[in-house]
Amino acid sequence: MKSALETALRASLAVAALGLLSAAAAAGIVWTPEKGWCKSPDTEALKGSAEFDRAFELYVAGKYSKSSHILENVVETAAGPLKEDASILLAECLLGKKDYRGALAGFGAFARDYPGSRHLSRAMEGQLEIARALLSGEKIRLFALRIWPAYWLGEKAVDKIASARPLSIYARKAQMVLARSYFRRRLYIEAAATYRQAVELFPNGPHIAEALLGLSRSYIEDTAGPGYNPLPYYGSTSVARDLLRTYPASPEAKAALDVETKAAIGLSRHYFAIAKWYLKMGKTNAAVVYFGKVSKEYPQTRCGKRAKVLVETLSGTAGDKDGK
Repeated sequence: MKSALETALRASLAVAALGLLSAAAAAGIVWTPEKGWCKSPDTEALKGSAEFDRAFELYVAGKYSKSSHILENVVETAAGPLKEDASILLAECLLGKKDYRGALAGFGAFARDYPGSRHLSRAMEGQLEIARALLSGEKIRLFALRIWPAYWLGEKAVDKIASARPLSIYARKAQMVLARSYFRRRLYIEAAATYRQAVELFPNGPHIAEALLGLSRSYIEDTAGPGYNPLPYYGSTSVARDLLRTYPASPEAKAALDVETKAAIGLSRHYFAIAKWYLKMGKTNAAVVYFGKVSKEYPQTRCGKRAKVLVETLSGTAGDKDGK
């Protein structure tokens, strides 16, 4: 009985000691948005790990290549919290060197291998930072040469974030980064799809007004011209009105009014062009109908004012060449 108690006591003491050691080691480095990576104020942290300490000093000094070489060895040989700290810092070194592919792989592996880590938020933010840089036009290196901007890798970073944390704040931010990038590159169909997905997945997020405005703008920019399909103008108007109705005090509300006005001008030109075609074909009655539509629905536009005059002029001569 006594032996069993002694064994249990020793086991519990060992577990407690291990917990204390882990806690001390876990406090090795800490991340803050204001200062970046810093050594923990706990002087006992990572005691005996001179190799990691040297790598951290090199990282702080901006010598990312030298630091990464040391950290690779630490990751291979260390275990527990020390390996955890070395893994996240290695990804940071790769990011510092602008090795975006390596950094993306490093942050992704860390998030997968340490889902309960205190550094998890930084691993996700690191991937988001990579997506932002690449989708803004940053170039990547291949065979020691700079090549074209790697938008494809930025899109891959967004996919990785969304797959790992589908409805998280990181996924929402990544979705908006991707949508803005598509819009800047004039890929309006892709931008509309991405903004629409952001609205559907994060209807209560802080970026919802921006997403609605982006969706409205993408619709209207995707039009081939006023003489073609009017549906994008209607879609843009619908989304802009939804924004104005739901978020009237938002900074995006004024821009939504401008988009709605632009859509109205586009629709007035579209129906005015149809009316002119009917008039050219001798279909005066049909032309009057469309001119009337433009003058009534879009009276403040240039086409609306011209249509009003034409309706008054043509009303007395209504009748088609074929007598219909």
